[in-house]
Amino acid sequence: MNNKTNINDGSTVFYQEIDAIMKRYNIIGCQAVSVYKDQIIWSDSFGDRDVEMKQPVTENTMFRIASISKLFTATAIMQLIERQQLNVDADISNYLGFEVRNPNHPNTIITLKQLLTHTSSLTSDEESNSIYAKYIKDGQSDHSVSLKELLVPGGKYFTHQIWGDWQPGLTTNWVYSNIGAIICGAIIEKISGMRFDSFIKENIFKPLEMENVSFSYAGMKKDHEFGNLYEKDENTKQYKVTIQDTTEHKFDIDLFKKYIPGTHGGLFEPQGGLRTSALELSKFLRALMNGTYNETRLLQAESLDVMKSIHWIREEENHFFSKMGLGLHISHDFLFDYPEMFGHAGEAYGLISNLYWNDEKKFGIIFILNGANFNLQNNNRFDVEKELAEIIYKQTIKRYIE
Repeated sequence: MNNKTNINDGSTVFYQEIDAIMKRYNIIGCQAVSVYKDQIIWSDSFGDRDVEMKQPVTENTMFRIASISKLFTATAIMQLIERQQLNVDADISNYLGFEVRNPNHPNTIITLKQLLTHTSSLTSDEESNSIYAKYIKDGQSDHSVSLKELLVPGGKYFTHQIWGDWQPGLTTNWVYSNIGAIICGAIIEKISGMRFDSFIKENIFKPLEMENVSFSYAGMKKDHEFGNLYEKDENTKQYKVTIQDTTEHKFDIDLFKKYIPGTHGGLFEPQGGLRTSALELSKFLRALMNGTYNETRLLQAESLDVMKSIHWIREEENHFFSKMGLGLHISHDFLFDYPEMFGHAGEAYGLISNLYWNDEKKFGIIFILNGANFNLQNNNRFDVEKELAEIIYKQTIKRYIE
């Protein structure tokens, strides 16, 4: 680790503030990292990765980080675009090998750009009853399950509820879709001829020397240190385990041996299945923020500029999602003094994760909470996120940029 500021003497105002947030929001465990330019300037871990076994979170603990995973999926898409193997405006049917249409608009094509900006007319998890989750689970045990069964009428997993009644591509109708990322995963496999997890490993993990990483269960190793996820039960007000990773033993390297890349797309959960730590994520953040990490470049500057450009904007500004780049969230409310920060957040199974950077000042913040008290009914960023981000910024980053 390079130039990490050590401010944890247990008595600083900073750590008192973090402790207060941990207690106020009943946070189970937390990892956090702040970076400035190409350096980690602070990192630390708090709380438990396994409450029952009283195992603490460490800098090596790997959590299922939810939708930050989509940044890796989008980066892989952009890499294939750079190789001129994909076009963001082309009909995705051309890549998948079967026709994909919203049945309500059978003459309108669906594109990668629409998938990456959530304007494809695919609906939300709530509308579709998260049918993709069953599709993924079944596919992990039965490799004959195909994407066609999810997207095409008459398929085993198809439901009309996955499609909205609006035309694909309309920017006035924006709905966050996990199925879109699964389709991207299938396209990455189909075009590269590689499994999604293998493509990410060869083209992102290895170049950045990311070691404590695993998409879904495929890359989990026995020497990895995992953390559980916890969610508060609304009835009992007690935390319950939602993802039990500390005792997970799915390490069979032949688990997906018979899988044909491109047929399913969701086996490795490109929408949210990445397991990693905040420290490992900091390598990825710096590669996107600075253009390179340790002289390694994932994408050309032009591609990064395209990702960071505004591709969708909401008139209602007081909303968590008000702007989207290409597979990238452009946040207006992560830090009070910075109305434009790039990255992505994750929320699933009780976890909250954030990875954001400011392009002008070249600083970034990452944190992962494996259980906290927050209100899911709110369309804005959770208070715990904003408070933690502000404290980390003021206590670890602000001195570098003033």
